[in-house]
Amino acid sequence: RCCSDVNLQGFSNSRCNDVWAASDVSGCHSSKSFSVAESICQNAGARLCTKEELEGNCARKGGSSGCGFDSELVWTSDNAPA
Repeated sequence: RCCSDVNLQGFSNSRCNDVWAASDVSGCHSSKSFSVAESICQNAGARLCTKEELEGNCARKGGSSGCGFDSELVWTSDNAPA
């Protein structure tokens, strides 16, 4: 999932103020490395969502994410705890 602090075409912000999100970014992508996922979001003018945004359901629209990955692990922009 990709997030943005500004409204981008194809992104929605139905859940949290000032967070727009999308899963279907130039198609649905699964099993991608962190760097590839990060590039997909950056190429769309966005970024990977933070852990807080994902846990707060900011990146979820309506009843599903749009790509069927609602119960899948996704990359975040946060570093893993040491």
